[in-house]
Amino acid sequence: MPKMTESLSIVDTGMVIEGKINSTGRLIIKGLVKGEIKGENVIIAKEGTVEADVNVETITIGGNYDGQLEATNIMKILSTGKCSGKVKCKDMVVENGSVLNASVDCSLP
Repeated sequence: MPKMTESLSIVDTGMVIEGKINSTGRLIIKGLVKGEIKGENVIIAKEGTVEADVNVETITIGGNYDGQLEATNIMKILSTGKCSGKVKCKDMVVENGSVLNASVDCSLP
């Protein structure tokens, strides 16, 4: 039986997207996204910047994030990550060296 593969989308370095993104699977952002993101697993790479309202299952922030974020599962900020704005999540991991300058609510069921 063939193995199902998870979908993968990349906003590469130098790309700028303004608007709405609806994503399934994994979305890796190395460029700039402004607007709104809805998806499953979003990864903001070290060189990525997101200025958007985000509603996802999980998010990993290795670059810059600013906006209103809701993660129904886990939000992880890597040591290279910077997060500001308003965050609502179930669980949160903040690595040493990261910057968290946001209002945080970790009360999602």
